[in-house]
Amino acid sequence: MQSKHLVLLSMLSLVLAGCVTERDLQVQRDLMDMTRRLDHMERSLKAVQEETAGGIKGRIDTLTRSQAEQQAGLDGLRVDMQGVQGRFDDLGRADATLRQDVTLLKDEFGLQVADLGQRVARLEQLQPGAQAPTPPGESADELYEKALQIIRDKQEPAAGRELMSAFLQRYPGDPRAVNAAYWIGETYYAEKAFDKAVLQFEDVIQKYGDDPKVASALYKQALAFDALKDRKSARLVMKKVIERFPLAEETKKAREKLKEWGS
Repeated sequence: MQSKHLVLLSMLSLVLAGCVTERDLQVQRDLMDMTRRLDHMERSLKAVQEETAGGIKGRIDTLTRSQAEQQAGLDGLRVDMQGVQGRFDDLGRADATLRQDVTLLKDEFGLQVADLGQRVARLEQLQPGAQAPTPPGESADELYEKALQIIRDKQEPAAGRELMSAFLQRYPGDPRAVNAAYWIGETYYAEKAFDKAVLQFEDVIQKYGDDPKVASALYKQALAFDALKDRKSARLVMKKVIERFPLAEETKKAREKLKEWGS
């Protein structure tokens, strides 16, 4: 605007001086036009600069906010990861404690079985039992069925046990040997000789591995432990039934017992 005023003053001075020609006036008009265009360009440039500066500032503010939000998200993620790691550590410690408890229970269980074995051995020395009869001429079928009948039908556990023992001595490789060994444990259980029952069922468990009858032996051994007022060992053996024979009928009964015992 200042340049425009200067041009006007120059023209006015020339007119007043009386020395202005047509050519001079045209030059002055051109100069004024150029001045106007220069002013317009200056204003446009200023507006563009202001708009550009505002846009850049806005984008910078947006980027700053976005960066702050991302940083906050990262901080939150770090906190969450620390929490997860803490829970994993807690689970690891709990698992280690549980493993130690199970190991201690197994060791204690083994000691109890060994102690029962010693007690039974002492009792047998004091009260030697009769020799199992092995009548000649009886087949494996006849001897097994006779022993089973005496145990189940006549409910004479001692006599039935002697015959089952004779069956095992004469026919150790018979497929029914595991059943015979199991029924011997049942005869002790029926007589409430629970310590002997525990040992006999343990013999079945150790000798016959994954035979289905082992599930029955484990279940009855747990009941025998419970009858001996050893609920801790009883629970441990019931859990073995579930772990080793998940599809057996005894597993259903074991779950019910554990629920009844509050396990």
